[in-house]
Amino acid sequence: MLIYEHLYVLIRFGGFYFLKINICMKNKLSLFKQNWKAGLTVSLVSIPLSLALAIASGATPTQGMITALWAGLFAAIFGGSNFNIVGPTGALSGILIGYTLVHGYVGLPLIAMIAGIMIIIAYLLRLDRYIIFIPGSVVHGFTLGVAFIIGLGQINNLFGLHNMPKAEGPINGIVLALEKFSEIQWPVFALFVIGVAFIFYWNKKVKKIPGAVVLAFIGIALSMYLAEHPVSFLNLETLGQKYDIKAQFFLNTWKNFSWDILYNREIWVISFATMIIAILETLMSGQIADNMTKTKFNRKKEVLGLGIANIASGLTGGIPATAALARTALNVKSGATHKSSALMSGVFLFVISFALLGYFKALPMVIIASILVYVAIAMVEMEHFIHLLDNEKTAFWLSITVAIVTIAEDPIIGLLFGSVVALIIFVQNISQGKTEILIFKNGKMMSSIMRNDVNGQEIDSDMIVYKISGTLTYINMPAHLKIARKIKGNKYVILSLRHAFYVDTDGINYLKEIIEILKNQNEKIILTGINPEIKHRIEKEEFYKTKLVEHKIYDRTSEAINELYK
Repeated sequence: MLIYEHLYVLIRFGGFYFLKINICMKNKLSLFKQNWKAGLTVSLVSIPLSLALAIASGATPTQGMITALWAGLFAAIFGGSNFNIVGPTGALSGILIGYTLVHGYVGLPLIAMIAGIMIIIAYLLRLDRYIIFIPGSVVHGFTLGVAFIIGLGQINNLFGLHNMPKAEGPINGIVLALEKFSEIQWPVFALFVIGVAFIFYWNKKVKKIPGAVVLAFIGIALSMYLAEHPVSFLNLETLGQKYDIKAQFFLNTWKNFSWDILYNREIWVISFATMIIAILETLMSGQIADNMTKTKFNRKKEVLGLGIANIASGLTGGIPATAALARTALNVKSGATHKSSALMSGVFLFVISFALLGYFKALPMVIIASILVYVAIAMVEMEHFIHLLDNEKTAFWLSITVAIVTIAEDPIIGLLFGSVVALIIFVQNISQGKTEILIFKNGKMMSSIMRNDVNGQEIDSDMIVYKISGTLTYINMPAHLKIARKIKGNKYVILSLRHAFYVDTDGINYLKEIIEILKNQNEKIILTGINPEIKHRIEKEEFYKTKLVEHKIYDRTSEAINELYK
């Protein structure tokens, strides 16, 4: 009987798990059914964009496809967002092109791997919390500069100039193009203008199918037609003529690898900048997707997935990758509800590329130029610059300056320059000291003075309430010291610290000096409302132990005022 009971329990136990597995499989199948259309749409967009953005990075089109496939798949598997689409992007291409123009594209997989390892280190140390502190004005200025680099980098393709030497930087590219002014094919340029206008018009009228996809297929059809029916005034250079494109998703770029390349300081600088931009773009993209879907993604897990994705891309011969804002938004608008859409996108990318690679070889370079210039224009958020110009002119001019440095010098230098200048401006602002001075006579408040209104005059009355807010540090306390010297001849001076939430050692020393000056220039000094956040730092100080006046520190300023005017 006991054997039958055990057998019954075993059958029930096995049946329960079979049912659980069956339900799980049905749920996953349901997710794929809901998301395959979004995955197909994104894959159709990713193919021409990955080809174009790889070229903009100085890489080969094949590397772009490899990156879109493997980085996209691994980011979807290990990431924390249901909607982010990871692959080659414009923001990274502006950084990478500066390296490839000098050293070639062979080192890009290594940069992807090093950047991936750095991203994982940032994940372990939670450094992503600090990367997002780069001001929006600097990020938008950097993006504007990169947009110009992408657009100007296509000057040869949009003018139909063939076999042009590589130019170091967009400015030199313009100079070289002007030297070949007589060779410009104006019909090709007209085709470029029509292509850009077509994408803008199509995207405005048709929401479900992006104009870049339609234009790519129109360009392929036009190229194939001209191959059979050539015309004298239109000589189109195609992707297959300029690059050796193969249907493969793994490149062995490591057979001639030399460890000496790791001693190249530029590799590490580029990788570090790639890490910062990749994390920043990915978190921004995830947040935008969350705003569109009213969901919340796992930021920490998404950073981990991004690091693994870049390592996978590098190992397979791809280039650095990050989340693409436009493709992520398209994924959401196409009805995606789960990261299975990104997985399906990778599958479709693989199948379509092998099936249609022969056709993509016929894609005209001028059409790629149209797509990239559209991407560059779409990267620029004009409403942001208009808002800054209307509300914060200093930030506006910082953005413009960052863009100029990015174009004229280097994207990395532009980003670093902007971050340093923004930090200096921030320090300058907080160094002024946040304060409010209340002036009392006969028990009634007569007026209040903010920091900006404190000029050369002395401040005197029956009672002064001097509020110190924010931080008490070496940065802003000298400003408070300067104001304290102007408070003279008062019967009572109440020093309120209720709204001060942080103090360092230098801040404590300055506070002692401020109290000493106030005691020498006024009759009585009273301390009120010490914030608990800083109380534990100053309670060991002598000025706290002696309680300053009447051996008492008041909890509230109003309590001190009421008692003093009894």
